[in-house]
Amino acid sequence: MAAARKPKKKQSTAKPKKASAQNKTARAKAAKPKIAAKSKTAAKKRKATGKATVKAKAAPAKPKAKPKAKPTTTVAEVSPELDAVPRIIDDDELFSNSGRRKTARDWSARSSPVVEILDDPHPVGALRRFLDSIKGPATEQQSEIALGAAQLLLLPIAREARGGGEVKELLDLVLERWADFGDRRFGFHAQEFLRNAFAAVGVDRERIVRLEAAVPAGASSELLFEVACAYAVARDKVAMLRAVEDALAAGASPSQFRREQDFAPYVADPSLAVILARADIPAIPVDVDPYRGPVRQALDSLVGALKELGGQVELRPPARLDTILDAERAAKLSLPNDYRAFLSITNGMRLLDREFMATADYRDPTALAQRAHHFVHAEYATNGLADCVPLASWGTADDWLLYDPRGRVRGGQPGYFATLGKDEIILDDLVAALVWLEELTRDILGTN
Repeated sequence: MAAARKPKKKQSTAKPKKASAQNKTARAKAAKPKIAAKSKTAAKKRKATGKATVKAKAAPAKPKAKPKAKPTTTVAEVSPELDAVPRIIDDDELFSNSGRRKTARDWSARSSPVVEILDDPHPVGALRRFLDSIKGPATEQQSEIALGAAQLLLLPIAREARGGGEVKELLDLVLERWADFGDRRFGFHAQEFLRNAFAAVGVDRERIVRLEAAVPAGASSELLFEVACAYAVARDKVAMLRAVEDALAAGASPSQFRREQDFAPYVADPSLAVILARADIPAIPVDVDPYRGPVRQALDSLVGALKELGGQVELRPPARLDTILDAERAAKLSLPNDYRAFLSITNGMRLLDREFMATADYRDPTALAQRAHHFVHAEYATNGLADCVPLASWGTADDWLLYDPRGRVRGGQPGYFATLGKDEIILDDLVAALVWLEELTRDILGTN
C-alpha cells in the first residue's frame, strides 16, 4: 500500500510543474502580445484549445497596423529638405539611392557648383561632365558656372603650364561649347577666360586663331593686349603687328609692350618700333613763361590760407628748366607747361596729407615715385590711366592729381583730373587744382 502511494505523489508533483510552465507562458503572452502574435501565431493555431484559437485569431489584428507606419519612415528618408542638404557625392553618381547621373540642373541647384568643380581631384573632367549634362543651349546660370570655373582653372596655369596638355584640353572643351553660352560670351567671365586662355595657349597658332574668333567687337585693351602677346609667343609676326595696332587703338600704351617679356624677341624689330613710336605721347613744346604768374598767384593764396589757419606747408628751392626737362627725358614723359612753371617756383611741395612730385621723383625711384607707378599701372586701373602723368599724391593710396595727355580718362581733350577713390574730378588746369586744394584746406582746418 505504501509502495503504491509513492507513484501517485510523483504524479501530483509533476502536474504543478506543468501548470507552472503554462502560467509563465500566459504571463509572457499578456506582457508582449505583439511579439507573441508575430513569432508564434503558427504554433498557436496548431496547439491551442478553442479559447486559445480565438485569442490567436484576435492577435493578428494588432500587427496589421504596423505596415501603416512604414510609408512614414520611407517618406522621411527621401524628403526633399534632406536631399537638398549639401553633401559629398560620388563622382560617377549624383544620387546613390537612385543611380541617376549628375545633370546641369542638379549642378546649378547646389550651393557652390564652381567650387565643386575646382575642388574635384580632376577639375577638367568635372567641368566636362557638367558640360556634357547640358543638352542644347545653356542657361545664363549654367554659362556663368562653366565660364567662371574655366577662367579660374586657367588662372594659376596661364604662365607656368603654358601650352601644356591640360591647357589644350580645357581650351578645346570650352571652345566646342562656346556658341551654347549665348549672351554670356560677352560677359566678365568670358572675357577673363579669353585673357587667361591667350596667356596660357603657348606656341599654338591654330588655337590662337580659334580664340581670336571668340573675341567680341569692342573688346577691352587688356584683352587685345593678350591677343598680341599670344601671337608674339607663337612667332607670328604679321598677326602680332596687327594685334598690337588693335590694342593701341583700344587704349593700350606703348610702354606696356616695351615692358612685356613676350615681346623681348622683337625689341629691335623696326616694324614694331615704328608702330609704338607712332602711338607715343607727343612732346609738349616748352612755353613756361605765360603760366608762371597765374600759378604763383594761386600758390601764394594757398600758402596764405594755410598760415592763417595754422597749417603747415613745405616749399622747396626752385628747379632750373633744364633740370626739369632732364627729368622728363629720364621718365620718358612730357609735363604740362603749368606744372613746369610750378617746379620752377618750388621743386615739389608738401601740405596736409598732399605731396606734389619734384624732379627727383621723375628721375629716381623714390618712395613717392613708386607709389605713383603702382597706382597708374595697377591691374584694376581705369582704361588709359597708364598713359597719365602723376603730379601729386592727393591723400590716400587711390587719391591722385594727374595729367591726361590723350584725354582718354577725361573723355575728351588732354588736361587735369583728380581721383578720389572711384570718383574722377575733372579740372581745367593746375591753377584750378590749387584753388580747389585751398577750399579743401579751409574746410578741413576751419572746422578744427
